[in-house]
Amino acid sequence: PIVWRRHDEIGSLIKEYNSMIAALEDSATKLAQSERENAWREMAKQVAHEIKNPLTPLKLGVQLLEKSWKEKDPNFELKFNKFSKSFIEQIDSLSKIASEFSNFAKMPDTKLEQTPVLAIIEQAREVFKSAENVDITVNNKSEINIYIEADRDQLLRTFNNLFKNAIEANDGDGQCVINILVYNDNRNAYIEIADNGKGIPAILHDKIFVPNFTTKTSGTGLGLAFVKQAIENAGGNISFLSVIGKGTTFYLNFPLV
Repeated sequence: PIVWRRHDEIGSLIKEYNSMIAALEDSATKLAQSERENAWREMAKQVAHEIKNPLTPLKLGVQLLEKSWKEKDPNFELKFNKFSKSFIEQIDSLSKIASEFSNFAKMPDTKLEQTPVLAIIEQAREVFKSAENVDITVNNKSEINIYIEADRDQLLRTFNNLFKNAIEANDGDGQCVINILVYNDNRNAYIEIADNGKGIPAILHDKIFVPNFTTKTSGTGLGLAFVKQAIENAGGNISFLSVIGKGTTFYLNFPLV
């Protein structure tokens, strides 16, 4: 943790930063106590890397600010504003890491209940449909009102993750189109989520569900690992097809209730 003894604005920021570190340590403890210790070891490496990246420059920034304050630097306010903005951005980033890591650590707490699939999809769609240049459509070809046995919160986060990945795969290059197809047979519910993003290189296909793996420059690489685990918790399966330059389609199936 970073030490700052004065009770001022910087102190408040540092307190929040330190609380994020504590939250990550708490999540690590929970996960280490679960049956997935190997997954924890791999993820811990990435989380440690994500924390270490901003920690050194932030510590240096605090030291420079303290020096500037003691020397009554006339540019202190300018330096403070610049530093505080950077500090807030780093706290937001760590908050996301803590949240993602915590969610994965809590996976053993799965609570299965009868869950309406279309309602959950629509709830997730509501979050993203107002985003600029994003078009999410749902084509419901199911013959019944589909219910599955799933953890409602995990299922919602599953669709949130898949929609978020589809939007990020677009790289802001034109309209992001996400088409969702829902249908069923006598035993299973099927959901297809297709995007028009850049696609996933074939060399990476066997890695995308692995904890700690990510194609992004930052992040824990837990998003799709969480998705796979959540779907399997509901007795389902997930697979995908991807074509470079055309997009990716994820195929989900769940046993009907």
